[in-house]
Amino acid sequence: MHIKGFDISRQNLKGMTPEQYITLMEYQRFECPLSGKKFKYSPKDKKFLDIEGRKTSIIAPPVDHDHVTGFIRGILSEKLNLLLDQWEKFTYGNLSKPKELTDYQNNPPALKCIGKVIYK
Repeated sequence: MHIKGFDISRQNLKGMTPEQYITLMEYQRFECPLSGKKFKYSPKDKKFLDIEGRKTSIIAPPVDHDHVTGFIRGILSEKLNLLLDQWEKFTYGNLSKPKELTDYQNNPPALKCIGKVIYK
C-alpha cells in the first residue's frame, strides 16, 4: 500500500482510506495541529510514529474523532489526544478549557481536507 512514497500497510487508519490518511498528514504538515509535535515515518514499521520526546513505547499518533458525531477530526500527539479526551469528560472541574482546544474542535483539519469520515 504505497501512497505518495509511503508504505503505510501497518497503520491503523480508523476508517480512512490510505489516500485520506496521507492527505490529512500532509495537510497537518506531518505534525500535531495543536502541539506542533512532529510525526516521523518509519519504513521499518510501515507507519507514522509519535516519537518526539520519547525513548520507549513509541506508538502511532492517535486519530482523534468527535464522540458525538463519530467524524474524524485530525491526527494528534498522544498527550494532546488524552488532554482533549479529559476535557470532553469534564474531568478538569472549574478550570477554563484552552481556547486552542475549542478552536480545534470547532474547526478540525480533517473536515477541511478529507470531509466527513466516520471513525472506525
